[in-house]
Amino acid sequence: MEKDKRKKIILICSDGGHLAQTLHLKKMFLKYNYLLVTEKTPATASLEETYNTFFLAARSKGQGRGISFYLVALYNAFLSLKILLTHYPKVIISTGSHTAIPMCFLGKLLGIKVVFILSYARVKSRAKSADLMYKIADKFIIQWPDEALNYKKGIYLGGIY
Repeated sequence: MEKDKRKKIILICSDGGHLAQTLHLKKMFLKYNYLLVTEKTPATASLEETYNTFFLAARSKGQGRGISFYLVALYNAFLSLKILLTHYPKVIISTGSHTAIPMCFLGKLLGIKVVFILSYARVKSRAKSADLMYKIADKFIIQWPDEALNYKKGIYLGGIY
């Protein structure tokens, strides 16, 4: 069995729009030994047919940030640590949101580079998960120039779409 010598990366995001933006990076991430990590939902179930995918638990929809939100986050933190120790990437790339935070923080503690891409939907406003990631990201990429007012070390590269 031949060992894959390409650089290892992890792409992590919640489902929905964050996942759609991550999948727009396909031309880039297919060049690497990648692992796509997202929430297990009916909409994401077919991803493993096309991509090297690992699923985390999805938060309850419409539940806000009650106890179940934090229990799922804790459970996903344990899964994230297992993934990091198994795949051990050089870089974690995330488009957010809540699902990505535990893995990115754990990765940072393990010395893994973190790249955060602020959502395309954020044109002039802040995001809670982005505010947390801003503090630890090695590269913080914004998709709109006006976001530089909110995130001074943000790197404007234009939109993913």
